[in-house]
Amino acid sequence: MYLWKQEMQSYRDRLQSIPPSERLALAVSVMEWTLAEMGPLRPGVVSEYIASSMQTAHEAVESDAEKLTISDEMLDSRNDVDDQADEAGTTHIMSAILACADAPGGLSGEVLYGVLCFCYEALRERFEDSGVGLEAEQRSDECVEAISFQKAKIVDILGVE
Repeated sequence: MYLWKQEMQSYRDRLQSIPPSERLALAVSVMEWTLAEMGPLRPGVVSEYIASSMQTAHEAVESDAEKLTISDEMLDSRNDVDDQADEAGTTHIMSAILACADAPGGLSGEVLYGVLCFCYEALRERFEDSGVGLEAEQRSDECVEAISFQKAKIVDILGVE
């Protein structure tokens, strides 16, 4: 997270200027990309929870929603599912999904910043093989690519770097 925070800090305040429904669309596209980069998840309750939540997220984006609404059943089962999330990166993805759903007034720029961080952390954890810290993250193709992707998505929406 050292590299991510260093690289993304300058975008933090600008996220609030993105309209709420576009913030949700950005969050969902980054989560989707992150999941694709992570590769297949082990079959089971965790992957089913994530897949179901992402389906709901896509439906929210298609309807121009400003936040993700997850069923009470899904929210209630989150802790039990998280207890089984021993596969690298899955807890962070679940946290990103929950952050999108826990936004009473719509997905704020600050919450979006957290979602992007969770997505980065999911990939960092999943591919962590060269140690921990700033230098290790700089050597990680996955970490560098995640930051580049997130920046490009933000720039596409804002129209400026």
